[in-house]
Amino acid sequence: MAWRTVLINERAKINFRMNDINVQTMNDAFQIPIDDIRVLILGNTRSVITSYAINELNKKHVKIITCDEKGMPVGEYCGYHENVHQNENILKQINWQQRLKEELWQKITSAKIANQQQALPADIKEQYHKLLELSKKVRPGDPDNIEGQAARQYFSRMYGKSFTRSNDELLTNAHLNYGYSILLSAVSREIVAAGYLTQLGVHHQSSSNAFNLASDLMEPFRPYIDRVVLSQQNLSLSLDLKLNLVNVLNEIIQFNDKRMELAQAIQLHVLSCVKYLSQDKAELPEMDFVL
Repeated sequence: MAWRTVLINERAKINFRMNDINVQTMNDAFQIPIDDIRVLILGNTRSVITSYAINELNKKHVKIITCDEKGMPVGEYCGYHENVHQNENILKQINWQQRLKEELWQKITSAKIANQQQALPADIKEQYHKLLELSKKVRPGDPDNIEGQAARQYFSRMYGKSFTRSNDELLTNAHLNYGYSILLSAVSREIVAAGYLTQLGVHHQSSSNAFNLASDLMEPFRPYIDRVVLSQQNLSLSLDLKLNLVNVLNEIIQFNDKRMELAQAIQLHVLSCVKYLSQDKAELPEMDFVL
């Protein structure tokens, strides 16, 4: 199973030879077995990758993420025909029942808020249990916007009362945006691999968002990024700190009473969600996390 997330932060030429991805920088050269790579991040605008390498990476279902001049993820490459049942699955996706989508969104939102409670610093978590209470009040479709109520309380306790997600000048938000982009891409990869469209969401329905479904399904995993950001939020987003966020995908977590890499938990989570929505699985998926 592929396990590496490769971040290329220097000017480089990337090609494919003898089952390896070869990375040539100004001062060094690296060979990485293509079977080891799960995600390839082109972390700058000065790298060149051959079409041959892209083609071979696509065959292995490797997600390729591109970044802007600031090193922030801005796009990704998705190949055609990722799943032999793609047409069948997309037809099912178009006809997902509203009731099932609302019930799944209730489960996702409740799990996210419960995980936010777990992600809080220990001294706050011991005295503050409001988020756990809110997680139990979510109704199908979340018509009361419990998610929004929880977010306001969570972020102020996580990063301070003056913190706001709308302030792009805060270093904290730069870290969060980078980490969330990596998480979004990982979820998107599993959706496409399962033969579904990322554009057709459960709760997110924006016509300008090509990743509505990924935006939905990633929600319970956000607190894993939040927790890493808490430890480095006041520092400039350097290569080392980016790697800390990328490596969240390799973190060993407890998911549904089993220990596994977070990336594997994402894969199981995505499959259980789409199977439920397509009624290939009758019961709501379990979302039991221990942070």
